[in-house]
Amino acid sequence: MALPRTAPIVLLLALTAGCGGGDAVTARTPAEAVTQRMKGSAGVKVATLVRLDYGEKAFTPPAEDDFIVPVNIGEYSESRTTGVLGATASDLTATYYRTNVPDELKSVVPTDLSFMTTRTITIAGSGTYEYRADRQDVPAGKSWRHSRSSECEQLSRAIGSLGVRNLVSPEVLRKLAAPAPSSGEAIDGVATVVHAGSSSLGEFGDATLHGDPVIVAQLREWHDLPQVSWQLWVGPDRLPRRVHLTSTYPMAEDKQYKTAVIEVDFTGWGSDVLIDPPPSDQVHETGTCLAPEPY
Repeated sequence: MALPRTAPIVLLLALTAGCGGGDAVTARTPAEAVTQRMKGSAGVKVATLVRLDYGEKAFTPPAEDDFIVPVNIGEYSESRTTGVLGATASDLTATYYRTNVPDELKSVVPTDLSFMTTRTITIAGSGTYEYRADRQDVPAGKSWRHSRSSECEQLSRAIGSLGVRNLVSPEVLRKLAAPAPSSGEAIDGVATVVHAGSSSLGEFGDATLHGDPVIVAQLREWHDLPQVSWQLWVGPDRLPRRVHLTSTYPMAEDKQYKTAVIEVDFTGWGSDVLIDPPPSDQVHETGTCLAPEPY
């Protein structure tokens, strides 16, 4: 799970327009349905809400005439990401918020995080482009950072990751949909079933991507991988409608969140996803890893 710079049973029901029909109805699993639907320029619209919990507030011992300042308010406590995902490209914009500032500190702890607003474009074969509102880490005259390095992506996939892109991958969907389904709530007027389970984040990784399972095991230990509980809501066409993830970090230290709750809604399956890279004269090349998702 990448951190930001500073975390079916068959139902014979009519399919709703724009979310089913076509070859997706023949799919037996969410993995098959997504594979069939995300072809060429077709993709899906996503909306993600992330809430971070830093646990009980710890206060520094106050000196005379000093403010009592909590030491575990992180860079942000909530983020919202919207955009589109396609088979070979994505365009996501994340906004960040502080919602855990005590009333007595709102005059000294800033809650306007608009400067952190980040747009990330990823195109297969071209790499990742990142634009942050404050243009952090780019030289004058440039707006976007660009990286072609696949090393960090391979590491993330090896130790385990559940970013938005991962949630529509067949490998991850097979694991999320493995538990037996139960009846779920209606989402956008569509009846669903829900798969629920839990495991270590490492169970979603692939040690073979690194080539040395021993090293991957050590990396997973060093990265303090969390326990993840999930619910996956699936429509009658087997396409995901919603994912709810709760990640727990029992060894979290000060300023690192102890739990992350992630809610992802999928709409508009089959939407066109036509994404161009930013103008080349606005791009700054970098060899460092970019973190395209806020968790």
